[in-house]
Formats: sequence, structure tokens, C-alpha cells
Amino acid sequence: MILRDFAQFLLAFPNLNVNQDSFGLEPYSNDKCPIDIPLTCRNQTTIGDTCCFEYPGGVFLQTQFWNYRPSKKDLDRDGIENELGPLESFTIHGLWPDNCDGGFEQFCRSDLAIDDVDYLLRSDQFNNKTNLDISGEELLFELNKLWKSNNGNHESLWIHEFNKHGTCIKTIRPDCYSRWGQLDSSNDEDKKQAVYDYFRIAYKLFKKLDTFEFLKESGIVPSVNKTYTREEIQKALQKKFNGNNVYIGCDNRNALNEIWYFNLLKGSLLSEEFIPIPSFKSFGRCKADGIKFYPKGHIPTTGGGGGGGNNDGPSMRGIIRLSGYEGHLIRNGHWTIKGTEANFQLMKAPFGSYYLKSRNGYCTVADSNLLVCNKNRNTAGQFEYDDKTGYLSYSENLNWSSNEYPRGNKQSLVYHGASDNKYQFKLKFIKI
Repeated sequence: MILRDFAQFLLAFPNLNVNQDSFGLEPYSNDKCPIDIPLTCRNQTTIGDTCCFEYPGGVFLQTQFWNYRPSKKDLDRDGIENELGPLESFTIHGLWPDNCDGGFEQFCRSDLAIDDVDYLLRSDQFNNKTNLDISGEELLFELNKLWKSNNGNHESLWIHEFNKHGTCIKTIRPDCYSRWGQLDSSNDEDKKQAVYDYFRIAYKLFKKLDTFEFLKESGIVPSVNKTYTREEIQKALQKKFNGNNVYIGCDNRNALNEIWYFNLLKGSLLSEEFIPIPSFKSFGRCKADGIKFYPKGHIPTTGGGGGGGNNDGPSMRGIIRLSGYEGHLIRNGHWTIKGTEANFQLMKAPFGSYYLKSRNGYCTVADSNLLVCNKNRNTAGQFEYDDKTGYLSYSENLNWSSNEYPRGNKQSLVYHGASDNKYQFKLKFIKI
């Protein structure tokens, strides 16, 4: 369950003690931001300075994988660690700027999107300089070791994470670097600096949240046979995260495979002042007991899962209808009550979620939250699909709406969310 309103979150945790000190990180000094700026999601008035205050993505999730299943049997230690990361470490999933209401933006700026990390971090801009927190080549070495994808192409996961989440972090936009005068450089170098800082900060925060060591200190270690309770795992991590609950994820074998840490932020992302808060989410598919913590390299005899990402899966074809109203979507993403129902294709996207495509092109939520279906794959949005209900959501919000009812041959625009619109509904994908 995700809390959709931050006020509701504060009511749910009335004794929340927000420590104004950062969580073990030395903040970057930026005297251009006021020292009394409030924490994200705690401001009482609008703050328009998007270089110093992160909005709407004010809840930062540091997410980690426990990917235990190798691609094949009988790999030696080096082979396992090359695929899955160190045997005694979780690996990085990402750093996500979720909204204060529990939703999130995605793929926010196509002009900031990247198609390379390796070459960028090897460039002179991030090497052979004394003022760097970590050199680009050193950071690249750490990413190769600790940020793993189960499709074998680890850089593809890094690129995906920055394009989906990093482009939505407003306090590291190129114009902020220009304003601060941090770089005497071109806009292109400012863009590269933002990429470097995203990966640098994600890596540093991950290193401060050593989930494997936290669990080990409480006697929770990988085992083929031993199991643990959800409460045991939660208490072990809670002790190390300022008393706050974390999100615990399990695969379809009830095996631990993911941990998420939730934080607020004070100032720019470059300040690195992350303030731990309780998880917005509960515990995924993890049962109350019998949770397995398989060692890396173990291949269970039954079932699937165990990976730290998803390869492209088979597609499904179907039509899309609206809950509570007659009619359907046509290939441009509009709502109509007449004519032939358009066929849509729902395809597993890399690293989770789904692409939605019609004959017009891939679908996404564009400016003003409008649903459009005219994109290529590089600019496609990623949707969530509930295979039990058939409902389609976007950024974990399954509410859709329209301002007009499509009488006669009229087509009505469909919006994501937009609770002020007159017609509120859910979109249901019906397989054909």
C-alpha cells in the first residue's frame, strides 16, 4: 500500500523524529542556497527555487537488489560476482525521486537523456583533477562491481535508471550548475556533470546503507535451508536506519530480493543531506515467515525469479476499456464510444514495468498529463499492469480521467490522474 498524501503519511507516523543531520554523508557546500530551506515534503509554502528545493520528487529512495540466481550452473566465485556482484553485498538498483504523495515522474527530459556512461566517466572532465570526490574511472570501477543488471549488460541498467529517474531530479539540472558558477564550461559539460553527480551520490548513499552487513549483525545470513521472519529482517534494518521501517521485497519463492530505503532531502541533491523516514510501502510479496535468503549462485529447483531486473518478455494483445463508462480507447489514446476498438500491445520493458503500443506508436503520459500514443521506443513511457484486475497504472497511480464525455463520433482526451476532471475511471486491458 502506498500512501497517496504526505499529510496522511505524517498522521500515520505522528511520532516521526526527523533528524536535521544528514545520514552520515558530508554535504557539498553550496552557499547559493539558503541555510534555512525546509526539508522536502515539509514546506508550508511554495518554494520556487528548483535548484535548492526538490519538488515534486521530494522523497528519495535508495533501492537495492539481492540477485542470487546466476545465468547457468557451476560458475566459480569470479563468475558469480561478475554477474551478480560481491557475494557479501547487495547491489544498487537506483536512486529515485518519488513524489511526496507516493507517485513519481519518469523520463522527464528527453534532452537530458544519455546513451553512454562508460565513455563519459572516462573523460578528462572527471579524471586527473584534485577537487573530485571520486574520479570518473574509480566511480566506473565501483559501478561495474556494485550496480548489476541480470541481462548481462550492466551499463544498460545505469542508462535506464538515469533516463527514467535522474532526468527528473531538478536540483541537478544544467542551469543550476551554470547559476552556481561551479563550471566554467559549456552546457554540454553541465549535462555531463549532472550524470556524474547522479551516479556518484547514488553510489555514496548505497555504501552508507550496507544492507548485507546490517542483516549479518543480527544473525541473518544467506542460507539454502534456513528461513527468517519478516519481523526479524525489518528489526535488523530498522536498527540501522534511525528506527525507520524499510521496504522489503521478495520474489515468487518468498526469497528476499530487494530493499528500499526512504529519505527526505534538505537542499539540493548535491548537499547529500538525506533524512531517513519510514517506508511508504509495506513488504511486497514477502510472507510473514519462511522468508529465504539464498546465497548468490544458488539455483532453486522450482519456480522463477531471483533476478535484479527483467529482460524483455512476451507481449500481449488486447483492447482497453474504461471502468464505469461505456466506450474504449482508440489507437491515438483517445476515448470514444463508437467505432472499432483498437488493438494494443503490452510488452515487458527492461528492468520492470510495461510498454504500451498501438498502431500509431508507443504510449506515454505527455505534458499536462495527457495520454498520447505516437512515440518511438526511446521516448515511450512505462506502465504498470495488474494481471489479476487488468488495470493499467502509470507511475504507480491507476487513476485516469477526462473533461468531456465522447457523445456521437466525438473523441475525448484522456489524462493521467487530474482529479479535478469530471469523468474519473480506470483503464482495463482486456486480452484478446
